[in-house]
Amino acid sequence: MGIRLLLAAALLLLHAGCASRGILYSHTVAPATEDFSKTPVGSKHATICGYRIREPISGYGVSAEWDSNYIRSAAKKAGISSIYYADLETLSIALGVYQQRTLIIYGN
Repeated sequence: MGIRLLLAAALLLLHAGCASRGILYSHTVAPATEDFSKTPVGSKHATICGYRIREPISGYGVSAEWDSNYIRSAAKKAGISSIYYADLETLSIALGVYQQRTLIIYGN
């Protein structure tokens, strides 16, 4: 039984990030919108990070969230005056106990 449990744990770790949401670890990048009709490709990009940590045991939903910057100030810092599109990158560890979201904006 010990070997089976070890093999099951190894398979779980190997496939944790392969699906759309892994149990122990997940890292995805997806477009923030799917309407790319006549959307120009920007030459600049900026990132805005948001973080969340939650307590998973009590069931009370206790969590804390914080952001690193706002969209307008991040775009200005990168020299972007026209935002064309954005991607959302999500890093999740241990079923979302720790989560980092990064909005990547593109434009000129």
